[in-house]
Amino acid sequence: MNNTRFVILFLVRATAVYMLWLIFYDLWMLKVGWLDNFIIDNLVGFTKNILTILGYKLFVYEHTIGVDGSHGVYIGVPCSGVELMALFAGFVVIFKGNIVHKVWFIILGVVVIHFLNLLRVVSLTLIAHYHPEVLDFNHKYTFTIFLYIIVFFGWMIWVRYFSVNYKQKTDLVV
Repeated sequence: MNNTRFVILFLVRATAVYMLWLIFYDLWMLKVGWLDNFIIDNLVGFTKNILTILGYKLFVYEHTIGVDGSHGVYIGVPCSGVELMALFAGFVVIFKGNIVHKVWFIILGVVVIHFLNLLRVVSLTLIAHYHPEVLDFNHKYTFTIFLYIIVFFGWMIWVRYFSVNYKQKTDLVV
């Protein structure tokens, strides 16, 4: 397969997966809200448990958590990590590979992304307490870049070790 055909097939499949995600999530799941609320509640609960074990006195109000004496952090829908998880899964889906490998790799990737997002929320909660002046920078840049780098390496592991070698195959069958 020449490179142009590979790129075109990749873009067509990526667009199709994105459109399915848009229909499923943006037009339905986001409005229903249960998935994001479940994940955010999970992040708040685990953050509370971790910081309580570390000896911090906390406050929790709905999706806001903080160390007493700080303003805390609010975990909104964009911070749930759902879209990053879907982006990761979509990339794995559009490359040809064994379905069993795809399933376990996507599940593992989603768990890793959620765990790293949990560490991000714990860190941001502590930053809000100790150094609130750098909270916005770390929220917007440091942790975002870090998570996307990890996801990128996850994709590279998929392509390198589990996906059918695209130079030797002629299509990207899912």
